[in-house]
Amino acid sequence: MINDATFRALESEVRSYCRSFPAVFAVANGSHVEDEEGRPFIDFLAGAGALNYGHNNPHIVQAVVAYLQQGGILHSLDLHTVAKRNFLDKFNEIILKERKLDYRIQFSGPTGTNAVEAAMKIARKVTGRSGIAAFTNGFHGMTLGSLAATANAAKRKGAHVGLPNVVRFPFDGYHGKHVDTIALIEKML
Repeated sequence: MINDATFRALESEVRSYCRSFPAVFAVANGSHVEDEEGRPFIDFLAGAGALNYGHNNPHIVQAVVAYLQQGGILHSLDLHTVAKRNFLDKFNEIILKERKLDYRIQFSGPTGTNAVEAAMKIARKVTGRSGIAAFTNGFHGMTLGSLAATANAAKRKGAHVGLPNVVRFPFDGYHGKHVDTIALIEKML
């Protein structure tokens, strides 16, 4: 754990990732980060999967700087913007039309837990069922729906409310290599 007076005094202890690393990070490039003392690390966390192209990819930096310099809109909730239209047109051209897919796009929000919540709502709407199957060892976020599916009981307990409609199944190998997980799941079903 980092021994930094500012973080100890001012930041909530609810945060967990930052408390697992003995460093304060300062610089990032590609898949590497450096702490404020210049020690290098390989960033396996990658923004919990949000940094598919690494930190500060030069092509992305150039595009973002150009967008900012022209006064591009940074936050518009769910309003229509030129940037959103350009994205939708390009996505349609490259992904949907190319595959002959007649889909619509849902912008769920900026975090993984928003995506999990949206997926759960869509699944419930389409199936007409309320139950969600969740696997052991999974982490899905800190909103109520995502917490309900999260495996860590301590995280779920932090919600201080019931988190119903989730059935837990063992992930492959959870009970050891000699347990046939698929057979166990079939029996549970």
